[in-house]
Amino acid sequence: MILTVSNYTSNKVNIDGFSLGVVISRKAILGGKCVDTGEDLGPPLTHLVHTFVGVAGPNWGSFLCILPIGACNLLNGINCSSTYLKDINSKERYEGSFIFTIFSTGDDIVGYEVCGKVSSSIEGADDNFEFQNMTHSELILNTIKLQYDLITFQQADDDDLSWVE
Repeated sequence: MILTVSNYTSNKVNIDGFSLGVVISRKAILGGKCVDTGEDLGPPLTHLVHTFVGVAGPNWGSFLCILPIGACNLLNGINCSSTYLKDINSKERYEGSFIFTIFSTGDDIVGYEVCGKVSSSIEGADDNFEFQNMTHSELILNTIKLQYDLITFQQADDDDLSWVE
């Protein structure tokens, strides 16, 4: 999809991912082999992505993953020890020219910290926007202007941060 949109528009694309969409799009950009099937996704697509915004993504896992089963499995799940998460976190700054994350201390799905990391952070990001006490769903709904400004201008203005305590 990234390649198709970039080819169709003759431009770099912007990606605004939410929740599992963050970690799925990061793998699509990273390329390489799938950790579960061994299928080759091709080379990295970094050169095609202008701005990447990750909202409430379980980049380092979810605090709900107590048992390594289902979506929390150790191969392609969001358990902090999964092969998949180790793969997408093995390199830095491949997500695009500009990389931002938005997360909350009150995220009730991903959590705030997991395995010693801020769950939704991305190493090497240009900026991380941490909000206090917003739920997982509130993050996507209450930060729409911030997401727009990050994609459009690669920066936030004071109005975007009105939720920050």
